[in-house]
Amino acid sequence: MWFLFLRKSNSVNVNKLQNTLIVCLLMAFSLAFTTSATAQPFLSNNKETKTKSNTRKHPPRNPKKAMLLAMVPGLGQIYNHKYWKLPIVYTGFAVIGYFAVTNRNYYKTFKNAYDCKVTNPKCDNVLAKKYDKATLKMIRDYYRRNMQLSFIVGGAWYLLQMVDANVDAHLSHWNISNNLSLDVAPVIQPFDLPHAPAYKGISLRFKF
Repeated sequence: MWFLFLRKSNSVNVNKLQNTLIVCLLMAFSLAFTTSATAQPFLSNNKETKTKSNTRKHPPRNPKKAMLLAMVPGLGQIYNHKYWKLPIVYTGFAVIGYFAVTNRNYYKTFKNAYDCKVTNPKCDNVLAKKYDKATLKMIRDYYRRNMQLSFIVGGAWYLLQMVDANVDAHLSHWNISNNLSLDVAPVIQPFDLPHAPAYKGISLRFKF
């Protein structure tokens, strides 16, 4: 019982850490994706706009080429000159890879112990001697589930960085207004009713 309580406590902590890191990575990549996506198109047919588009720092990128290059993680971001996204991409793969390998190693360890316990109750496996079949099976299934989840998240992360590269390449064809900005400021607004507390919030203002 003590082992089960300790194992459950450790499992909860590991799950919280893994979920927190995955959420943080998704939020970071979503923020990067949103930063690119908020550059909405402002098209104009006048000569001044055409002149500015011709003197841009980098020429428009090919979305298909960006997608193909993104099959190697990071190359799509390099092709789009979004070098600041590389740490996000590679950190995501490193964290997901760590959890995938760790869970896979634990899964194999407890799987071998469980198989040994089932086929030969007197086997020399240390874990098989220490725990019963039900406990070994429960721990094996736990790490197998986490391993499979890590592989799924890794595949989703791979596809996400490809989509990001493709979207960035598409946005490079638009003329972006230099006046586009987002102002974030706290707001404290009192109510009209007497003795009523003021409500607090955040103000978002788009300028273009």
